Amino acid sequence: MSYLDRVRIFHPPIAHVPPPLARWFCPAGPPSLAGFEHAGVRVIAVPGRYCVSYLIPGPEGTALVDVGSCEDIVRIESVLAWLAGPPLCLVIPSHLHFDHCLGLDPAARHFGATVRLHPLAHEAVARGHALRAPRLRTLGVFFPTWLWQGLPCFAAEDLRAGLRFGFPWSRNPFQAKLGEPLRDGERLAGFPGWQVLHTPGHADDAVCLYHPQAGFLVAGDTVRNFQGGEWNPLLTDPDDYRRTRERLAPLGVQAIFPGHGPVLTGPRLFECLRPVC
Repeated sequence: MSYLDRVRIFHPPIAHVPPPLARWFCPAGPPSLAGFEHAGVRVIAVPGRYCVSYLIPGPEGTALVDVGSCEDIVRIESVLAWLAGPPLCLVIPSHLHFDHCLGLDPAARHFGATVRLHPLAHEAVARGHALRAPRLRTLGVFFPTWLWQGLPCFAAEDLRAGLRFGFPWSRNPFQAKLGEPLRDGERLAGFPGWQVLHTPGHADDAVCLYHPQAGFLVAGDTVRNFQGGEWNPLLTDPDDYRRTRERLAPLGVQAIFPGHGPVLTGPRLFECLRPVC
């Protein structure tokens, strides 16, 4: 049985126009607004201004992973209305870098959802100190990826909010309700089969969500897809990232939902990822 016989891919009838520069310059092309379903589990990819957000419907509520911009909330709301499923109750950042979290607190407050963070991020927010930033010598890989994303400028709403989230100097002043920290290996309550994996390397507070039965991995920036699928060369801690790669490689995964770029699908995905530069 082929991959496409096992996983249903669907496209919500909601307008999405990718940035022209991303269509022209990104080797993998821009991400699409699309849903993926297998073994009764669904994940919907919602491309945003700076990253891709993911909706995970559960039996009694819906989870949202990453909101890069305040501007993304309208499209997320449209997809939720089309799904006509349980309300959004949980918002999880894959990590607190600006392009994944500038819209996170406004989205959680807008939907009345609880935010759950990696323990290091939770502690940093509670104590008002900054998280460790990626190493300076790896920052050069950031600039071509910004072109591949379409050179997005900061949205007016993000500027009005003060860019207070996700930068090396940021204290990430959440006003939304914060839940308990996400423990490594934790089963995500209300979302049967989903578990939390701590995946440091790109960021100390990086988390992935993994569903073994469906073979789905919501990966944040632990995996990206600008060049056909690659491990991320923008690192905070190379040793941590090596251990993360070793942990993920044996998992039975047939769909990786990266923070940037199209969803990766197929067999033996980890064997096919480009190595760290």
